[in-house]
Amino acid sequence: MIKSQSFYQSILQNSTLVVKVSGKICDNQKSIENVIGDIKELLSSITKLKVVLVFGFGRQLDNYMKDIHQIEPHKINGRRITSQDDIEAAKKISGQILIDIFSLSSRYNIRNFPIPISKKDFIAAKKRDVVEGVDYGQVGDVVSVDALEIQKLFKEHDMIIMPSLVLDKNTADVLNVNADTIATELAVNLSASKLIFISDVPFIKDLNGDRISSVDENVAKKLFDEKIISDGMVVKVENSLKALNQGVQKIHIISGEIKNALLTELETEEGIGTVFQKQSLDY
Repeated sequence: MIKSQSFYQSILQNSTLVVKVSGKICDNQKSIENVIGDIKELLSSITKLKVVLVFGFGRQLDNYMKDIHQIEPHKINGRRITSQDDIEAAKKISGQILIDIFSLSSRYNIRNFPIPISKKDFIAAKKRDVVEGVDYGQVGDVVSVDALEIQKLFKEHDMIIMPSLVLDKNTADVLNVNADTIATELAVNLSASKLIFISDVPFIKDLNGDRISSVDENVAKKLFDEKIISDGMVVKVENSLKALNQGVQKIHIISGEIKNALLTELETEEGIGTVFQKQSLDY
């Protein structure tokens, strides 16, 4: 039986979506407007839906450091080594993106609450220790998430917007936390029904370049073994599996460059991207 759009809308009632939007999508006015427009449509058609939008800024920070400081980004498995210069640039870039998304969301009449930097009342983080001889600099790891404090904001707002900058719980220094990781921790602690990664990547591809519509742990292991998953996708897949194992029902990877991708993924049986779920139906 083909399920109707109203069926998918009904199962999302009174639930929380955590949406992570990449810097590349934020950097394109048409793409970010496409995402916000879809979120508005979901909020208008689904009763008591709550959305947390986490945005990245990797593309903008890479370009800024190259243009201003002539420094190429240093990343290990998709994770940035973050200097103090990176942090200073990130604060400027993140603030601008936050204002732009807040303005756009307000134009769509979304009751949204922008958080310029996550303090320990929301997300507690600490500076990452040296790992296998690698000093990641001003990179943070999430220690805990105060779901109750975040949920209080939903009494008067439908969407919370936050960057991947977090205050160190001990020193209050600004730390850079991978945005995929922030989104994953939020999804787990807020008992989100779905975690959605939106970037310029439409889905995970097999060795032939064809879409893999559904992934579980066994499929993910196979994809790692075949070197299909690499670079920045490693972090997304690791976080997807973590979220799946800690109670998030489904994790989706879609492209924000495709019109109405979010609506198509969430409200149709065939979807448009790759979904992580406990039992894979594909590959």
